Amino acid sequence: MTGGQSAASRNRARRLLRVAGGLLVALALAKIVPAVARSIRYSAWKRVPAVTVVATPGDPRIPVVREAVAHWNQTFSELGTPFHLGALTVVAGSVPADDLRALSEQSQSALSRIKLPASVDRFSGDLLVVLSDADFISFAARGSQRTIIGIKNGNAIPLTQPNVLRNVIAHELGHSIGLPHNDDPKLLMCGRPAPCRPGAFQSDTPHFFPLSAAEKERLRTLYPASWATN
Repeated sequence: MTGGQSAASRNRARRLLRVAGGLLVALALAKIVPAVARSIRYSAWKRVPAVTVVATPGDPRIPVVREAVAHWNQTFSELGTPFHLGALTVVAGSVPADDLRALSEQSQSALSRIKLPASVDRFSGDLLVVLSDADFISFAARGSQRTIIGIKNGNAIPLTQPNVLRNVIAHELGHSIGLPHNDDPKLLMCGRPAPCRPGAFQSDTPHFFPLSAAEKERLRTLYPASWATN
């Protein structure tokens, strides 16, 4: 092999190493960036969030929201954390269906915090639970300062099936306090991309689906016994 050929071979080897190194960095970032983004989306509250339910007066889902909030506060008490969901206020009103559909779509794909629409600005509270008559996938969307939970039309399947509505609301509240999806259909937080859907909560016996041991430990980490408002 001549000197020129040897130099060319060395240059090709260097280029291959640079490409390989770039691919390794890209793969590492592909894992790290979503993990960091998810940690932002599913981060802990720094204060007790005031809960506002936005609904038509007399909406039969309002008592179910109260039940789900009470369930989570009982869970926090059992976990030994002082964190809890705050006072619940019900206000008459609505959010445009198109805004809720857009938030629903964003919440299915976005890994970080979402820009919330101006239509929610007229409602006070840190955690808004919007009970809508529109059709969309129920969601929890975390903004920079507050979180919006949207619950779809309650007069259609699967929310009309026994035990489903309470668990859908509790599931979305779970996202709002820092829990992502899992893939176990026996647990409350099962969801996309796993084939878990709201209808799986159906039961003739009213109950909330449980958390995993890992989820309980995550909540203890997010909200330790020493947790205090800033």
